[in-house]
Amino acid sequence: MDKAKPIIVLAIIAAFISTLVIVVYNLTYVDTSNEVTDKQADALVAIYGGSKEDYEVIPADEWRAALMASSDNTIGENIEKVFKKKDGSLAIECVVKGYKKGFDIMVGVQDSEVAGVAIVSVGEETPGLGTKTNNPDWLGNFKGISGSAEIVKTAPSSDNQVQAVTSATYSSRGVATAVNSALKAYGLLSVFVGGEAQ
Repeated sequence: MDKAKPIIVLAIIAAFISTLVIVVYNLTYVDTSNEVTDKQADALVAIYGGSKEDYEVIPADEWRAALMASSDNTIGENIEKVFKKKDGSLAIECVVKGYKKGFDIMVGVQDSEVAGVAIVSVGEETPGLGTKTNNPDWLGNFKGISGSAEIVKTAPSSDNQVQAVTSATYSSRGVATAVNSALKAYGLLSVFVGGEAQ
């Protein structure tokens, strides 16, 4: 019994601390699933302008239901949230894998074309390399793309190609993945702007 006493005491302490952590989490948790966070607002404003108040989150159950109209099961796999500006413009937040997972990218799409791209969070992309994709001038290369964006290592030879950021090919491809996810989903999501599927 003397050998079991420290184990029992340790188990009681662990249970107490676990309970305390759960209680504190529940008391301090803020659900942002239907809110525009400051980082998301910064990305939205970088793409479309205006202010945080100009944007609303389309409830996940609504945009997911719209995407289910497609027979392509991969549509929506990278999509985190969908936003609508008061003027009807749509922006799609995608979390993709660049060099690592967790690369958070906002893509504005209007009339089946990229209206703009902004980085919400570089996640764990390599500082000084992958993080260079957060350059507005480079992100501007995606504007106007329709169909499918492609990352190339040399000078682009077509309108849908974008030259990779030097030494950041994986991160550059991550941005293209987000753009392509948003473009594929747009036709099904355009119902939220009152239009027909493109």
